[in-house]
Amino acid sequence: MQNSKKYKLYKSGKLWVVGAVAVAGVAVSANTTQVSADTVSNADTQAVKTTDATQNDKQVQLTASSTDTTTDKVTTDDATKSATVSSTAEKSTVPTTAGSSVTQDQAKDAVDKAQDTVKSDADTASKAGVDITTGKTTDVTINDDNASSKTDEVLSDLNKQDQAVKEATAKQQANDQAYQTATTEQTDATKQGQADLDNARSDLDKQVDTIEKAGITVNVEVAQSSPEYKDLSGLEGQDLLDAMAYNINLYKQAIADGVASEKADTATLAKLTTEYQQKQADYAKANADRDEAVEKGQSDLNNATSDLDNQVEASKNAGLEVSVEVSKVSPKYKDLTGLEGQDLLDAMAYNLYLYNKAVVSGVSTEKADEATLVKLTAEYQKQVADYEAQKAAVDKANADKKAACEKALEDYMNGTNHTTSMTAQTQTDASSGQYQTFMNATVDQKTDEFTLGHDMNDGVHIIGHGILKGKVNWNIVSNGDSTETVTISSIELYSYTYTNAYQNQAVNQNINFHVYDNDGDELFSVYHDGNTTFSKTLNKTAQINKTFKISPNETSPLTQVLVVDDNWIWNTHGQVSTQIKNTNVAAQAPIYEQDPVKPTVPKATVHHVQVVAPAKGQEPAVPVASVKKVTVADMPNADKPQPQKAEAHYYNIKKTPKIEKTATPETPKTVETASILPTTHASENQGGVLLSAMAGLASLGLAFGISKKGKKPN
Repeated sequence: MQNSKKYKLYKSGKLWVVGAVAVAGVAVSANTTQVSADTVSNADTQAVKTTDATQNDKQVQLTASSTDTTTDKVTTDDATKSATVSSTAEKSTVPTTAGSSVTQDQAKDAVDKAQDTVKSDADTASKAGVDITTGKTTDVTINDDNASSKTDEVLSDLNKQDQAVKEATAKQQANDQAYQTATTEQTDATKQGQADLDNARSDLDKQVDTIEKAGITVNVEVAQSSPEYKDLSGLEGQDLLDAMAYNINLYKQAIADGVASEKADTATLAKLTTEYQQKQADYAKANADRDEAVEKGQSDLNNATSDLDNQVEASKNAGLEVSVEVSKVSPKYKDLTGLEGQDLLDAMAYNLYLYNKAVVSGVSTEKADEATLVKLTAEYQKQVADYEAQKAAVDKANADKKAACEKALEDYMNGTNHTTSMTAQTQTDASSGQYQTFMNATVDQKTDEFTLGHDMNDGVHIIGHGILKGKVNWNIVSNGDSTETVTISSIELYSYTYTNAYQNQAVNQNINFHVYDNDGDELFSVYHDGNTTFSKTLNKTAQINKTFKISPNETSPLTQVLVVDDNWIWNTHGQVSTQIKNTNVAAQAPIYEQDPVKPTVPKATVHHVQVVAPAKGQEPAVPVASVKKVTVADMPNADKPQPQKAEAHYYNIKKTPKIEKTATPETPKTVETASILPTTHASENQGGVLLSAMAGLASLGLAFGISKKGKKPN
């Protein structure tokens, strides 16, 4: 039956002790197999495991109880909380024997299962923070003769390793719990202490703000309280809790002292504020009448000055030359230095009488200057109005003349004014007589589009008319000096239309009409008999690219743009020409009218009156206060517990083939003591008796105490 123990930290003097509580009894028979004390599981023999959080040489008190659970509270002074740290450890479940007649397979299976248990417990310990060191695997060869003894040796060692791992886990958990408890108590104490100090600080800050608003200077000193805390480096368990409790006591006392100091300063500031505010009230009362009188006097003067300044501005805008002089009036006031109470009030009343009298006089002076300036301005404005009316008429007439001249000059210098003309010259075989024909050309001055017309004569009638339409493309640029540069770039042919009027009575009806460019290339031709009306769209362009520069009133040379042949009974040959005339007209200089005479600008001087205000009464002396804002140094933090250490090493069981026995029996060999495990050289019988005695004590639930004094050597 397995034993289950719970380890709890409790206070024993100044030490922290781990007490093991037996959950189930262990039945130990009188004929227990005798083994070395070092190979027996110490889970039963060590009913109590002591733990020292800082040093291993502290005195400890061991107690054991057969009750199911035990809760021990640690009580320090009233500044700390009770702390209980517990952990759970169990007896190793690894068996120490495999039986007296195990086979090699059974032996290997038993060892493998035991090692699985050790590995699982080692993994649990590692997750709990224990530093597990895994040693080199040991090869153990067994045979049918030594399978039982070798297996027992290995199992005993694995049991010992497993128990050590479990105990390291329990101690690690106990130390971690002590660390968490100490840290929590430190955090709680710090939080509460800081809250108390913050509350006192808030009251002090409010009073400081109040007194500063009252005008009192406050020197604020930050005082650092640094209690002599104990060093927590390396402390664990109860030592850590005791040291933390000691530090918390110091911290709380420092907080209490700081709160008391700040509350005392708050009360002092409140009293000082009341006294100073009373002095200020007396001072304010003495100066209230002065401020009211000065405010009204300044307002009256400012209003008079503002009215005068507005008139000065209006007069200046009207053209007057106005200068402003400042007259400063300083009545002979009484000196208020050192005056208090009624003396201050009487002296202030006298001074205000003088002040008000000077203000009334100053306002009267400024208003008189304002009235004079108003009259002078009105007279001058009438003169200016008459002058400006005459001047405006002259200016308008002259401006119109100037603008017209400038516009005419600009048009003349930069103008592109022109007229265009187009003519059709013919060399015909029938300029007279029965078959007389003719051509004519016109041009639109706005669009530069032209119309070329010709007739068709059969010797009896004009049987029809042909019309060629198009456009001459011009580019006219002013040269900025009234001359123009004209470029005839091209000529476009839009359409040709023939309109029949009579039936053709001529024997020869082979009519053909041709249009050529200046290079003789045909642009258009049509063949018909003259008896029908028709129209043709041409969309032809002939390049001309001829440039001329023409001066005002000059006409460009007559320039041929097309050659036209009207062939029939008598052929009519002609040339279409065009020319441009520069029509820019030079401007004539205007004759301007004379300006009227300006009125003389009047000059005036006005006065700004300033009255020196009486002095205020002297303010009461500003007291200087000093307060301390207390800060308490933080307690040192507990070190996180160092990981417990445990070692595990494993075995590789090698089986040997079964060897057939010879006919002659062999002399039995003495089984050698295994060198795998250490031995205490204690008597085997004594070991059995000790186990029996401890099992008996555990089953009876007896408590025992062992004290250990002094320190271990390092």
